[in-house]
Amino acid sequence: CSFIELNENTQIPITNKYSTPATLGKDRLAAIVASQNIFEANNVLVINAGTCITYDFINDKKEYLGGAIAPGVEMKFKALNNFTDKLPLIRSKKKVNLIGTTTEESILSGVINGTYFEMKALIDEYKAKHKDLKVIISGGDRIYFEKRFNKSIFAVSNIVLIGLNLILDYNNAK
Repeated sequence: CSFIELNENTQIPITNKYSTPATLGKDRLAAIVASQNIFEANNVLVINAGTCITYDFINDKKEYLGGAIAPGVEMKFKALNNFTDKLPLIRSKKKVNLIGTTTEESILSGVINGTYFEMKALIDEYKAKHKDLKVIISGGDRIYFEKRFNKSIFAVSNIVLIGLNLILDYNNAK
C-alpha cells in the first residue's frame, strides 16, 4: 500500500507562492488546486465557509498567492455568548431579517448579514484588482450565502475533497 502525505513538499499542479508553506492549511491548498482545475485560465477566489471563513486566491498563471482567514458563523455566535454577560448562544437559521426585532433576531442579523457583507466587500475588492475573476463558495455554511449572490459565484460542494483527489492523481501519475 502506498501512502502520500500532503505537506509543503508534496508535488502539486500549481505554483505555491505562500510565504510560509509549512503553515498553510492543507484544506486551503486542496481547495485552491480544485478551483484551478475547475477554472483553468482564470483568476479564482475560493471562499470556504466553515469553522473559519477562508478566502484564497489563485491567479490565471496558476500561482497561489494567499488569502485571508476570518471567524466563521458558529465562532461568531459563540464569541457573542462567551464574551458578553447576557447574550444567548443561538443557532443559525436560513431566514434572517435585516432588522432584528428581538435579541435573537438581532444576533442572527448581525452575524449572518455581517458575514455576507464581509464576503461581498472582499469579492468586490478582488474583482476591482483582478479581471475575469471567478468566485467559488464551499463549506458547510455556504448555505447561508450562496443564493444571495445571484449567480455571480459558483457553489461547489466538497471542494477540499476534490482537490485532495486531484493532488493524489497528480502524484500517482508521476
